[in-house]
Amino acid sequence: MPVIRNSARAFIAALIVLVIFHAIMSVLGLGVFLANKIEPPSPDRAFQIFVARVAVDAALLAAGHWLLRSFGLATRMVYGLMGGTAAAVGYAFALSQDLNIAPPLDGTLLTAAVLPILVGMISATLYAQFAGREMLGARPGSTANPDVAPVPAIPANFDGPVQVRTSMAATTIAALVPAAMVALITIPFVTFFLTEWDTGGSQNPAWANQISRMALPAYLFMATLLATAIPSAIIVSVTHAAARAFRRTRGTDYAVIGAVVGIVASVALAMLVPTPLLALVVVAAAIMGAAYRRFAGLEPLPLPEAVLATDPAALVGEHDPARQTRAVIMNG
Repeated sequence: MPVIRNSARAFIAALIVLVIFHAIMSVLGLGVFLANKIEPPSPDRAFQIFVARVAVDAALLAAGHWLLRSFGLATRMVYGLMGGTAAAVGYAFALSQDLNIAPPLDGTLLTAAVLPILVGMISATLYAQFAGREMLGARPGSTANPDVAPVPAIPANFDGPVQVRTSMAATTIAALVPAAMVALITIPFVTFFLTEWDTGGSQNPAWANQISRMALPAYLFMATLLATAIPSAIIVSVTHAAARAFRRTRGTDYAVIGAVVGIVASVALAMLVPTPLLALVVVAAAIMGAAYRRFAGLEPLPLPEAVLATDPAALVGEHDPARQTRAVIMNG
């Protein structure tokens, strides 16, 4: 039966997603203390909470992978659902054990779980994609059923026509590009120009200044993500549809098509908000197209759909003489 392989490389890729997410959320939580002029948790305590959250989510992801291998489930959709479930369990565990730098406000416990669940789904889907599949033999002690047809062998190589997959996880990852660009552009300015934070008497100035340098890029990342997630997903979807229409599968092709879509979007936005910063939309769209191609992967072109026929005489080719003329039946 096909199962997802055990892969340290794929697990590290999934773990990086969890580390980035919990790092951003930890920094935003520390920024809440800074904005309210309250003494934040010590660096050691903040680091302990961060490591504990990452470790819990990583352990749940590994346990979910083991369970899915045990039951022979190897689709990306199943792994995405597993990742969301694991993230929800980790979120509930963190609430019960007070593993939050800034806990959710009253009345937002359920809505605050949406983002961790989405990140968990992306992380598990990436693991399934990067790890790949392998075939396992029958379980020890099980007996073969002679009535079941044997599974055809999977070829080691494939030289047939392919197309880029339609992937929600890849679309989500590509839609993060504008927010990531804003954060990367902000970090140098914050590092060199934001050197002092007006702290209260109860705050450690050195720790507060360090939090401020980390919090501002994180806040801008989240603000940009909320503002650009849906438009970015639309640009990625249009890029993917255009690439499929022209039967393009290379990352370079997706980047070029993404840039063209970005130019069209920039021209449309320039009528409403004329600014030279719209040139960044073209760059972001090109990177989003290439990122989508990288994370979506390839799939074989589907075979022609089966034909449901009731008249054997109708099963002739398009240019068969029977289709060029019509028989005459005298009625009368």
